[in-house]
Amino acid sequence: MVDIEHGVPTDVLSPEVFSAIVRLRGRIPGGFRPRNWVVGTPAGEHPVPPTVQALLAVVWPSWQHLATDDDIGWEVHLPSHCEVGAGLVDEEIPRSWYAIGHDEGQYYLLVDLAEADGDFRVHRVDHEGGKQVGKGQRLSTLLAELRPVTDHLDLPTVSADTQPLREDPAVDVHKLVHADAAELLPLLDQVTSAEGRLAADVYRTSVNRHQGSDLVTRRQLLALDAARWGASDLSRAITAVPVDGAPADSWTVEWATGARLDPRVRARLDVRGHQATAVIQGRPVLVTLNSGRSTLHVHDLATGTAVVETPLKSRQVFQALAVAELDGRWIAVTGAACDGSCDGCDGCDGSCGGLVERWNLADGTRIGEPLTGHRGSVQAVTVAKVAGEQVIVSGGGDRSLRIWDLRTGAPLNTPTARQSGVDELDGISAIAVGDVDGRPIAVTGATDGTGLVWDLESGGTPGPALTTDDPDRVDPGISNAAIADLDGRPIVVTGGDDKVRLWDLRTGKQFGDPLGDSNGMSALAELDGRSVIVTATNRGVITVWDPCDRRAVRGPVTVVADLGASVDTLTTAVVSGRLIVVAGTYRQTFVVDLDATPASGQSPRRGHMKEIRHVAVGGTADSGTYLVTGGEDRAARVWDLVDGTELCPPLTGHWVHVNGVATARVGGRPAVVTVDGSWLRVWDPSTGKRTQTVSVDNQHGHEARHVSATEYDGRAVGLTTGHDGRVLAWDLDQGTPAGLPPLTGHADYIRAALPATVGGQPVIAVNDGATVRIWDLASGETTRTLQHEYPVQHLAVIASPMRPLLVTALHSTLHVWDPATGEHLGSVNTGDTIRTMSAAEIDGQPLIATGGYEQAVRLWDAVTGQQVSSPLMVPEEIGAVALTPDGHLAVAFGPDIALFSPESAARQRSGC
Repeated sequence: MVDIEHGVPTDVLSPEVFSAIVRLRGRIPGGFRPRNWVVGTPAGEHPVPPTVQALLAVVWPSWQHLATDDDIGWEVHLPSHCEVGAGLVDEEIPRSWYAIGHDEGQYYLLVDLAEADGDFRVHRVDHEGGKQVGKGQRLSTLLAELRPVTDHLDLPTVSADTQPLREDPAVDVHKLVHADAAELLPLLDQVTSAEGRLAADVYRTSVNRHQGSDLVTRRQLLALDAARWGASDLSRAITAVPVDGAPADSWTVEWATGARLDPRVRARLDVRGHQATAVIQGRPVLVTLNSGRSTLHVHDLATGTAVVETPLKSRQVFQALAVAELDGRWIAVTGAACDGSCDGCDGCDGSCGGLVERWNLADGTRIGEPLTGHRGSVQAVTVAKVAGEQVIVSGGGDRSLRIWDLRTGAPLNTPTARQSGVDELDGISAIAVGDVDGRPIAVTGATDGTGLVWDLESGGTPGPALTTDDPDRVDPGISNAAIADLDGRPIVVTGGDDKVRLWDLRTGKQFGDPLGDSNGMSALAELDGRSVIVTATNRGVITVWDPCDRRAVRGPVTVVADLGASVDTLTTAVVSGRLIVVAGTYRQTFVVDLDATPASGQSPRRGHMKEIRHVAVGGTADSGTYLVTGGEDRAARVWDLVDGTELCPPLTGHWVHVNGVATARVGGRPAVVTVDGSWLRVWDPSTGKRTQTVSVDNQHGHEARHVSATEYDGRAVGLTTGHDGRVLAWDLDQGTPAGLPPLTGHADYIRAALPATVGGQPVIAVNDGATVRIWDLASGETTRTLQHEYPVQHLAVIASPMRPLLVTALHSTLHVWDPATGEHLGSVNTGDTIRTMSAAEIDGQPLIATGGYEQAVRLWDAVTGQQVSSPLMVPEEIGAVALTPDGHLAVAFGPDIALFSPESAARQRSGC
């Protein structure tokens, strides 16, 4: 019997061998059948068993070879068969040895044909002969210890005859949900209509999340992103797209904000680290090396598709990256530093020099041995051509410049000079290569701001230093450099901690003023046939400059506002004939088209510009329901629940990010309460005016980390908690202590204190480590103690007139309690670590909403523990969730807030 898909005879090979061959991408031609085959062996002629014939017939892909899955990575040639001589194995009685392969270590792989069962033993014997074979290992074990190695990068292909659906490839909502992203994304560049451009912007917004996801998740994310762009009709149309085998979506987006949406951002890639761009097989790609996880990524920039994701096995921490093509093979070159854990290194005392390593870009296989010679970390690497040969140029903490043969790894120079510096701890952090008057040169920049020109043709002889007369130059560290020709004048552009500067390579002198007024990264590109300089400041502002007249020809624009993160890496590419800027931050990488313009029509609703961490629900049937959000941008905002308009100007003036928000009724009117550590503030949500300001840190260092509000004895009372283990009560109308006893005796940090009514009496549930205590608000006495095995992360109260419930969350588990009796009523395993939680009684049903690290919101019945709706997916980390009294769900993700209606409400609204 022959496996049809893989051509492997499953009745000859054992299942273990069969599985291993399939894993390694091997197959046997479909016409294979064992034949009468006799070969010579040291024991005389012997037939080749069907098992061995099957192995010898295995064909591997032409672009692949096999290697040992260890640090050595020896190439293994299997099958590679031949007869062996009598003297190869040291033995008294000859056996029927036959070679089925060999490896790079110059060893034969032998099998005894007389013992070749379905999973026969393979013996590794030195080619010099005269050695005993030992016990050997089963063929399945040998194959399990191999990995496929390939030079082949499987880039997504786009058919040249692919036709846009209808008149516009982006308007068909069915296509948006069902089409493969690699097929659809190139078509979006053809869009011309306003509707199509808007749909294209929607599709690209979270393509890093929905690309490759299931269709239900993609439908949800696209519908949400359409609402974030203000396209409510498109959002509802996407929600209505059917998906085979899946029910209709449980939620409909009512409205959402799109704080950081920008049509110039083509994609947000979930990679960060050292980066480089290249053109491979005619397609622009981005190569990223995450030094923290030692993972190499390759992304196709036209589609955002991840082409390669593979770990690199190095004993050091990566500090630098370059890519190059050698004999048709793409190679990644890395520089690394010891982290104190290398063999023989005594706590990173400098005795362990940094490594330069070469890797196969397609699968992360190391090429050759690490290159050693630097006495310190290797913080910069690049590839150049010197005397017609490709070389690696490296530099680092020892301030020396080293040159290596890219093909062989052989050192090509013996450094006799070092780059001078103010501090010996500083080192070379940037290298650019080019030529001056026909001679290959390198320019190095150091962390202390010194720069130096080196002659590569002479083996790295130092030339002129980079000098400037700028008296305002401070913190001048250089982390990137690039060489260009400016109308026949060789120049180098540098950036980093310093401003972006231009230097004359013949003299080493700075010429002209710095570009822009802030420090930042720089890169070179070509625009309309001319060299331009791209800069990105530490605040994420990107500008394209004409280097001749210092004029900004694109920007400045802020399109990578990533929680205020600076741009750590900057490079450029050309995609579909357009200049693309790739800017990496500590969280994500942004692929930016500065020439893109917003489509006419709807536009995103703006709001917070940094993470939202808190959401509260306020209002009454008379005044209307509203949402309050508190963010890391030091502001709180008040939103109308119906249409998402802001009811008042932002509530600003907080000293740090907003630690908590709550709603109350003060003097019979709706009020918003916020805390920012030292201060509690009360606001009028109709005007945005502050009505009270309370200094809570006057209470002997009480720092408010959470706030809630309740009514006691006809007064509005705010409750604050913090690191001092106390819960303090405040009269919100007077802005003074409420005169209630402080709730003390807790550990140093109280996560939350939530009010409830039990048996007609006001109580407070206080989250203190693994213990939740129920306090009588009036007496300050503990009425119940709920003990948990692990610290409680989140707390919620379901205020039911029939039976109030208390919900606690630990990691991925919910616990439901009766606060009156302390009885544990049940638990729910959510399957995802809980980041945030909200609970409420909706139409008599106690519900719990949880937001997890999987960027999914789930709804649970607090009594049965059953999930009551399909997961609701969002494109960023969930900061807070809130259930409203009428069953709506508010979800804060990143800097945005969205309101969802359950399916039943959506059907009623549409008249279904």
